[in-house]
Amino acid sequence: MPLPALQAQDAEAPEGYDQALSSFRSGRYEESLQTIRGVFDNNRSSMHLRLLAAANYAALGDYDSAVAHMQYAMKDHPNRAEPRAMLAGIFRRQGRTDQAIRIAQTGLRQAGDNLDLRLELAAAYYAANRLTEARAQLERALALDAQNFHAIYLDGMIFLRQARYDNARFRFMNALNLEQLPRADLVGLYVNMGFALERLGDAALEEGQRGQAVSQWREAVRYYQYALRLDPQNGQARENLNRVEAREI
Repeated sequence: MPLPALQAQDAEAPEGYDQALSSFRSGRYEESLQTIRGVFDNNRSSMHLRLLAAANYAALGDYDSAVAHMQYAMKDHPNRAEPRAMLAGIFRRQGRTDQAIRIAQTGLRQAGDNLDLRLELAAAYYAANRLTEARAQLERALALDAQNFHAIYLDGMIFLRQARYDNARFRFMNALNLEQLPRADLVGLYVNMGFALERLGDAALEEGQRGQAVSQWREAVRYYQYALRLDPQNGQARENLNRVEAREI
């Protein structure tokens, strides 16, 4: 899942924020940071700018700068969930799952129940292969937002890791049926849906049901192709597609 959403936002966003946010969403991270620098001296305590700066630095792989911004934000806003959720996400990206878990847990104690913190805690547990704990956090997240894409998708990923492919397919379809899908996550969702279908086809073949197997494999091909339309350079989608197409389907 991505870093937490950039919406902390009791106070009005400072001048220049919308422009910087637009650059960030377009993948122009240095341009976004340059805009932030232009207004930062007069807005050093702005959570908007701190969160967005951290997201830009994380996208560029400069995790030290991203962490520093969140540490300042936590000092300026000690009871807010957003900087802790962002910091947990940064640590998770770095593979520092124990620290991500601690930060998210501390945030929940200090800031109260919060969707982004629950999602980050679930994602960190998943990364640590602590699947029972991850699902417990997802249940809490879904109690806050039953239609949350990231919670439903991660639930499917847990099923996928557990080799419960029919359950994974069901949850991935739940995610695909939501009204608003984050485009950045669609490629991964299509690839994982394809993989679940591919494995269901393999299971059908082992049971002597070749017709059912071929049907599942063809569906898998369709989802791998969807992924490649969005990201033609996606190596995982291409590898999976080639593997399935090599079968007699």
